[in-house]
Amino acid sequence: MNELDYYQYAYVTTDWRKAMEELSAQHGIGDWMEMPDAEFDTGPGKTAVCHFALAFKNGLQFEVIQPLSGDCEVYRAGLPASGYAKRFHHLGRHFSSRADFDSHMADAKSRYSLPVAAETMGGEYAYFDARDETGHFIEYFIFPPDSHLSAVPKS
Repeated sequence: MNELDYYQYAYVTTDWRKAMEELSAQHGIGDWMEMPDAEFDTGPGKTAVCHFALAFKNGLQFEVIQPLSGDCEVYRAGLPASGYAKRFHHLGRHFSSRADFDSHMADAKSRYSLPVAAETMGGEYAYFDARDETGHFIEYFIFPPDSHLSAVPKS
């Protein structure tokens, strides 16, 4: 395992700024990398628009996602129709090795449904619906060392 292999705690919310403030206070997180109105592929011919924020704390990446439009159903899971909410959504895992990524993907595909999978921003990611077993989604992702993820602040 190297520094490009890490885990991520991801939250969905109806107000990403408020959620970032709460998580910062709870975990001592300094700066966040903000990606407002990010449009990205979610599958063949499908895209979503969300506000995203990413930060590291002690080697763990935190992610905040506010779904806005498009193919956002997976990101709306667990959120109320109105009012403020911040909900744990998925445990993410970044792989630096294509072989490890492919092996874990194959295993997860044999166990869980796959609501989102796409190549985007120079990498690849997939969400597996493991809620019946774990209470949350699982995300596997792989991006090259010089991707947008290299700019995520560390505190």
